[in-house]
Amino acid sequence: MEIFAILKGVDDDFLEQKVLQMIDEVGLMDKVNTMVGALSGGMKRKLSLGIALIGNSKVIILDEPTSGMDPYSMRSTWQLIKKIKKGRIVLLTTHSMDEADVLGDRIAIMANGRLRCCGR
Repeated sequence: MEIFAILKGVDDDFLEQKVLQMIDEVGLMDKVNTMVGALSGGMKRKLSLGIALIGNSKVIILDEPTSGMDPYSMRSTWQLIKKIKKGRIVLLTTHSMDEADVLGDRIAIMANGRLRCCGR
């Protein structure tokens, strides 16, 4: 995560603090010294989310961010996304209508590669 924080312009003076804060926010503090290959699918999703969110990007694209997560992790991830979306554009793809309803300010439905409806 440090590499991505550097690439996204996180100040060197705050690098370690920001990385540890993001690791804690996505719920991976107990896995901080674990190799990525040893993480479960849900934990890899959390890591990907942390990478996407670190550095205060103004536009964040998330593809199925909670796929493979247990219900508790899914809900905490939803809370994190709701918390960080203020002042940013978050484009999220999902098959879960519950997830779209909880996180979306605007929802568009596609079928067979075509936009079928869009609304608030």
